[in-house]
Amino acid sequence: MRISVCMGIYNGEAYLERQLESILGQTKAPREVILCDDCSRDGCFQAASEFIRDRRLEETWHLYRNEENLGYPGNFYHAMSLCTQELVFLADQDDIWDSRKLERMSRVFQEDSGVLVLACKFGLIDGKGERIRTPMSPTKSGGTGKAERICLDQVLYKGQWPGMVLAYRRSWYESRKEEFGSAAGRVPHDLLLCVKAAEENGFYQLDEELAWHRRHENNTGGEEHRIRRLLNRDRKLREVQDYIQILEALEEGRVTKTEAGRESLARKRRIMQERYEALRAGSLKRVLKNAWENRDAVRPATVLCDAVLTFGKRQ
Repeated sequence: MRISVCMGIYNGEAYLERQLESILGQTKAPREVILCDDCSRDGCFQAASEFIRDRRLEETWHLYRNEENLGYPGNFYHAMSLCTQELVFLADQDDIWDSRKLERMSRVFQEDSGVLVLACKFGLIDGKGERIRTPMSPTKSGGTGKAERICLDQVLYKGQWPGMVLAYRRSWYESRKEEFGSAAGRVPHDLLLCVKAAEENGFYQLDEELAWHRRHENNTGGEEHRIRRLLNRDRKLREVQDYIQILEALEEGRVTKTEAGRESLARKRRIMQERYEALRAGSLKRVLKNAWENRDAVRPATVLCDAVLTFGKRQ
C-alpha cells in the first residue's frame, strides 16, 4: 500500500535529523514525506531543507513553511491535508522509529480492511536516547505481533496513543472530515483519530514496539515522566482542566454518533470534573471516593498521584 509520512515541525532542530534518518531507513519506503514547519525560530527549517537536498530526496520529500504560526495541533491538521497516499503515518520531530515500522504496520492494513486507525506499541527515551522508567510508562509490548481492537472506553481510560505511533486510512479520514467539525480546531489530532475510529470499531493496536518516544525539556505536547514534576499540583490542575476542555469540544462537536459513544464521553468528562474539584480542594477523601466509585475508569497510578498531591497539600 502506498504511504505518506506526515510531520509537523517546530523548533525541533536538536533531534530532527535523527528522526528523519529513521524514516529514511525504513525497510518499506514511503511514497511521500510531508514536513510542515510552523514558523520555527531555530535552525529547524534549514536542517530539514539540507537533509532533503543532501540526500537528493526532492522528488518524494516535500518541505513547507507556514506563513503564520498555526500552533499545535493546527500544524498537524494542515500537514495531514497535504497527504495524497492510501495510508498516512504521523511522525513527531524528536522520536525514533524502528526500521520495520512502515512495513509491519502497513501489512496489518493490507490484511484487514476493518482497520481504520492503527497504533504500534512504543518505549520512552530521554534527551540522550537512554531508556526511561516511569510509573506512567505506556503498556509494554508482549511481542506477539497481533493486532488487538481498542474500544472507546479504553481510549478514554488511558489515552496512551500519541500521534507518532498512529497511521490511518486517508480515504476514511477524508470521508469523516465534515463530522469532525469545530472539534478539529480544539482537539489534538491523535486523540480525535483514536476516538472516532474506536467508536466505529476500527481502532487497533499492534503488539510490537516499533518506536521510541523522546521525553525532554521542550516536548510540544508537554509530556512528563519525572516524579518531581508529575507531583506538581498546579501543573496537574492545568493538565486536568485542559483535558476537560478537550472532552467538551468532542461533545459540542458531536464527534461521536452513537448513544454509547456520547455516554462514554459524558461519563469521562464528569469523572474528570470531579477529579479536578477534589484536587483543587485538596481533599484526599474526595479523591478516594471519586476513584472508588469510578474504579473501572480510573487508572491506579492516577489515584496514587492524586492522593500524594492532596496529602502533600494538607501537610
